[in-house]
Amino acid sequence: MVDLASMLFGDFQDSIVATFGDTIGWVVGHALIVGLVALVWYTWIGREHIRTQSGWGMPEIRDAATIIAVTMAQYIVYTSNLDYPVVPALAVAFSATMFARWCVNVLN
Repeated sequence: MVDLASMLFGDFQDSIVATFGDTIGWVVGHALIVGLVALVWYTWIGREHIRTQSGWGMPEIRDAATIIAVTMAQYIVYTSNLDYPVVPALAVAFSATMFARWCVNVLN
């Protein structure tokens, strides 16, 4: 049997196999792959409806992308240069990003 789930999920698939056994673990892993592909396909088919009916326009998407980019840049600095643990680094980075966003939106 070809084990695509192990190639895609790595250690997560090993945990599934350890939990359910070889055969059922293989089935569960591949069912997850099929489910993810179906979800992506369904989203792709309904992308126009999602775009027009979600209420999200380019300003909101740009804002979210900027928040994610600035948070990740700070996270990299905090973890690589300052040796913060993962969760506190994300918390400090996200808090600082949201504070900077508040300063720009409210105080500007």
